[in-house]
Amino acid sequence: MRTLFLLIAACLVTPFSALAAPSPLLGRWNCESAGGPGELDFRDDMTVIYAGKGMPYRVQGNVILVVEDGVPTNYQYALQGDRLDIRTPDGELVRCARDAGRPAAAAPKADAAGGPLDRLLQGQFCSWSGSSGGGSSYSTTQRVFFDGRGRFTTGSESSFGMTSRDAGGNETGSAGAYGSGEGAGGTYAVTAARPGSQIRVKWSTGEDDVAYVHFVSGGRITEIKYGDKVFGAALCE
Repeated sequence: MRTLFLLIAACLVTPFSALAAPSPLLGRWNCESAGGPGELDFRDDMTVIYAGKGMPYRVQGNVILVVEDGVPTNYQYALQGDRLDIRTPDGELVRCARDAGRPAAAAPKADAAGGPLDRLLQGQFCSWSGSSGGGSSYSTTQRVFFDGRGRFTTGSESSFGMTSRDAGGNETGSAGAYGSGEGAGGTYAVTAARPGSQIRVKWSTGEDDVAYVHFVSGGRITEIKYGDKVFGAALCE
């Protein structure tokens, strides 16, 4: 939920929780680029909203590090008062002006009437990937377990198989391997049981992160999304 919670965690080499001061970019910005107008909304929960999509970010020196679909991407920036210039990785210049009439949106809060919302995300969630062809196959299952009280643990399983054949197509040998391991854990907080709502994550190593509610059934969260990966309870079966 940068594996979700195993390979993905290893990719996040820059901790988002290491921010000692509020981001200087907080608020909404009206931007212009070669692609036309757009809006950026830097929020106080360290997510930036662009085109309706929320992405974790942090500011380090003159760089904005944004995690896009699970991949960290660096954007150079220059801030002067209410003017913000951003240089994309491919060199495009985006010029922005702070929208003074619309203050920064606060981080979403749990519904007061709903009580503890963490109980709505409970049990084991999985994501599977794999391929086969040319006499070999592999698969990886990434798992995360939510205890319904704000804590989670992770792990993964991988398998690989290979079959060799002679010129006549007869099987002459096979080999395979299997491995599993435990990943990092931490705490989580459900902000609302609605698709697109944030699930705030804090790893045991100290990093802050965020996932999103993907699907809700019967008042319970049954699928979550982190980057481009969907984790579901049904995918563990």
